[in-house]
Amino acid sequence: MRAITTSTLCLCLSAWSFGQSFEVASIKLHPPAVNAIILKNPDVNPIQVSGNRITLRMIGLKGLVMAAYNVKEYQVSGGSAWASRLDSLFDIEAKAEGQPNMAQVRLMLQSLLAERFHLKLRRESKESPAYNLVVAKGGLKMKRIADDAEPVPGARQGSMEQLAALLSLMVDRPVIDKTGLPGTYEYSNGLTLLDMGAQDSADAITRAVTAIQDQLGLRVESAKATLEMLVIESAEQPTPN
Repeated sequence: MRAITTSTLCLCLSAWSFGQSFEVASIKLHPPAVNAIILKNPDVNPIQVSGNRITLRMIGLKGLVMAAYNVKEYQVSGGSAWASRLDSLFDIEAKAEGQPNMAQVRLMLQSLLAERFHLKLRRESKESPAYNLVVAKGGLKMKRIADDAEPVPGARQGSMEQLAALLSLMVDRPVIDKTGLPGTYEYSNGLTLLDMGAQDSADAITRAVTAIQDQLGLRVESAKATLEMLVIESAEQPTPN
């Protein structure tokens, strides 16, 4: 990938500039688990907020960066060897002043990463492989939902932009909405493929691409996109509580 711009400013300073930090925070190693999976899903938020208490369970350094900076897995690179081991997953319990919103919690996590993990990051804008989501030659096979319609519980529906984000779960690159279609659509019947669990296998991706075209009247095509990347320059095992 070709770097377009690079910022050498440590992102760890951004949280401090807002004066956001937890009142107290406990970081403990998660008990070893043979079948543990380091957070990879780019659209699952691992941050649990209950009043002024914030919890994250069984999460690695990369997952913490994703959560703190609200980015996807393919937007984070670099890191120390220790951070990718299954014995380097953490349970974090923290307490904040008042009842922070998610944006404030993310800033506090940025401070936590800087203070306790001594994390140093840099930003890069890079041209990266991507997929464009477009309408297939046979035409769209989804029903548009009226703008004033009430949401149907349990139904899969949303905008084309939201659909592209869901499809991004199944591949190692972003899917960008290029359909030009406004509004909300029903795609429950065609997206049982997403219930496969984003398996990251060539076979699963092939089945997904086929289902998208046959059932939804859409297709994905290879493309290039400029992505904002976070590069982990250095990080250390967290300091004691």
